[in-house]
Amino acid sequence: MTEPDLHDVDAWRERAEQLQGALDSRVVIEQAKGVLRERLGLPLESAFQLLRTAARNSGRKLHDVADDVVDSFSTPEPIVQALGRHPEFMTMSREERIEQTEEFFRQVNDAIASHATRDGQPYMCECANPYCNATMNVTKEDLEVLHSVPGYYLVLPGHEFPDVERIVHGTPAYTIVAKNNLVRSP
Repeated sequence: MTEPDLHDVDAWRERAEQLQGALDSRVVIEQAKGVLRERLGLPLESAFQLLRTAARNSGRKLHDVADDVVDSFSTPEPIVQALGRHPEFMTMSREERIEQTEEFFRQVNDAIASHATRDGQPYMCECANPYCNATMNVTKEDLEVLHSVPGYYLVLPGHEFPDVERIVHGTPAYTIVAKNNLVRSP
């Protein structure tokens, strides 16, 4: 057996590092697509096109823009600018985004209720603001009754969006809202 040529070993090592870098870049891009899908309600292909457009418009590498999306709680400026130039990327209506956000927090509250060990557990405000992290104390039973009616959400007073939802019931501690297109009564 002959010993491997040091040049060949270095070439293979360099190739392995390049492949690992490409894999790492691909992982970040896939993560960014998922974040944009969740944040903006985009299909995955549109999320990728938006990333690519933002990278080109800002003169940055796709991986770097994707890394900014993944690392930031807010939407990075190149993405905002690309959306401003190409609003066709936004395929979800405002009303759909509001309902998606409220439904997400409703599901979180249902999960909290299923694990609750005491009454008066704090529950998340189910408003349409994805950055809201306010809580309120309601009983598990009250939450279950409220959630037995599809499309009803528990929000803090003042967190409703009157142009797309109406107040069904209000107390000083919480408000129940429903989409304007729902005609049910409590």
